[in-house]
Amino acid sequence: MDISSLHEQTSLSAKLLKALSADSSLQSLVAIGHELLQNPFSILDLRANVLAITGESSVEDDPVWNETVHTASNSLQTFSYYVDNKLIEKIAESDAPFFWSDAYSKYPRIIGKIMIEGEHLAHIIVCAHQRNFNEGDLNTVSLLCQAVSIELQKSKYVIYSRELSHEAFLYDLLEGIPQNLKHMDKQLNQLRLALKSILCVITVDISNWDKTISTLPYLKDELELHLNYAKGVIHNRKIILIASFESEQQFFATELEGLRQFILAYNLEAGISRPFYNLKELRYFYLESIEALKIGKLIHTDRSIFQYEDYVIFHLIINFTRDNEDLYSLYRLIHPGIIKLLDYDKQNKSEYAYSLYTYIFNFKNTTSSAASLNIHRNSFFNRMEKIEKLTNMDLNHSDTLHYLYFSFKILELLNISMPRI
Repeated sequence: MDISSLHEQTSLSAKLLKALSADSSLQSLVAIGHELLQNPFSILDLRANVLAITGESSVEDDPVWNETVHTASNSLQTFSYYVDNKLIEKIAESDAPFFWSDAYSKYPRIIGKIMIEGEHLAHIIVCAHQRNFNEGDLNTVSLLCQAVSIELQKSKYVIYSRELSHEAFLYDLLEGIPQNLKHMDKQLNQLRLALKSILCVITVDISNWDKTISTLPYLKDELELHLNYAKGVIHNRKIILIASFESEQQFFATELEGLRQFILAYNLEAGISRPFYNLKELRYFYLESIEALKIGKLIHTDRSIFQYEDYVIFHLIINFTRDNEDLYSLYRLIHPGIIKLLDYDKQNKSEYAYSLYTYIFNFKNTTSSAASLNIHRNSFFNRMEKIEKLTNMDLNHSDTLHYLYFSFKILELLNISMPRI
């Protein structure tokens, strides 16, 4: 650093120190920073909410900057672009301010991370609108980041920011980033997430969401409000909710119904993992919720919420193929007796395959099966005898019943229907 640059940094440090020791505000720090940087910049929290911004210069010809100024947040399209291009990860990994350019923004940026008590809670973004950047600007932004950190700790923002710090922690767990177990316990205690003993992951697909209705962070907050004890994070263009409860029965019967109505109203879809008890296992059950979404949308196009426990066997079947394009190779695994019944029904306009399906899924209860088929019990017995004769199957053998159940699940996955299904 040359003597001129050193003098500038010393002068800036003195001004910032004077402002912080007085009754300062974020906006006063922004004014000092703008005086030296001679470029507009903003201070944003992790939800892309603008905490402070320079007002002296307009940047109307930069779409991203203009969007931030006028909407106080980034659109889903912009946010998704920066997720895909790893900007979020770069901010998290960089200890010092760095230069950034992208196809969305007309002017280059400097981005600096603001830390409070070891946690990343906000950042500064400078736009090279009035003049080009130089290396000294990185040092200036570094000093501003430190000053803003001190100012935020003097304000009520730090209370608010602690509510946000869980997002970075949950993001690491979802990504499967290795964690020191003792450090994780300490973080959990510091975060005070207020979660109950039983957990599940709800992954909300926002592909069909109308982004003109609200911002993505606002949607996440709304989803959290529909559950009594839940925390959320935006991850891979989806909203991930960690729901918690003391009673599975009450949760799935009551709380989930309210969430279901909200999801329907906003044209969303959600996959739900099985319940679990240790937050450290979050990634495993997050992947369950992803599978529930993927398989559920494939099989049940009339639903909006998909619970993994309803799709476990389908997940096993799909894992056998290892490639969704090869799903129809599963057809060869279907019990030959069912194939024979399907062919017979097609030729004779009968319902033997469906009758067997009803019998299997009514746990061999003849009364319930006959009622479901709307026929007399004696007629049902006659029909089952015919099925055994046609297929040469022993329906009293447990292995045969398991094989038949598995085969019908394959038919369901392949969307190969039988009459009346």
